[in-house]
Amino acid sequence: MTTTKSTDRHSARLSRVLSGVAVATGLVCIAVSAAVAGGAGALGALIGAVVVLAFFGITQLVLRPLTRLATGSAMLVALMLYGTKILVLLAAAVALSESGLLGDGIDAQALGITVIACTLVVTVLEVVSAATHREPLYDLDKTSDLGERR
Repeated sequence: MTTTKSTDRHSARLSRVLSGVAVATGLVCIAVSAAVAGGAGALGALIGAVVVLAFFGITQLVLRPLTRLATGSAMLVALMLYGTKILVLLAAAVALSESGLLGDGIDAQALGITVIACTLVVTVLEVVSAATHREPLYDLDKTSDLGERR
């Protein structure tokens, strides 16, 4: 697969910008939750933002190098990674609800709203990144010309 240095630089710059926007969204949610619900709201929003950013960030950290090395196995690894993250997220939710902190020390509404807001922003940013990233799916120089074998 052919890539250029300018494409890699553009991808890295876009990734930094999108990460900054996602973190800023989490910080805004934390500030609003702190203003509305106090310390419990800020803690709930902080937990929600960290969970969402870690959930989506791990995918980028694992899949980006893999797609450059072995594009054929990227989908399998992505599905296994997604399944693993869902199980870890379920275990974290059960542990949080069983601990008794949810409701007393952590505002559940702030956590939920932050998770929804950050997930929507990160998803939109990933769609924008995929739409603007121009990576060739195949290399025209390496494919055989079927027209010559008549």
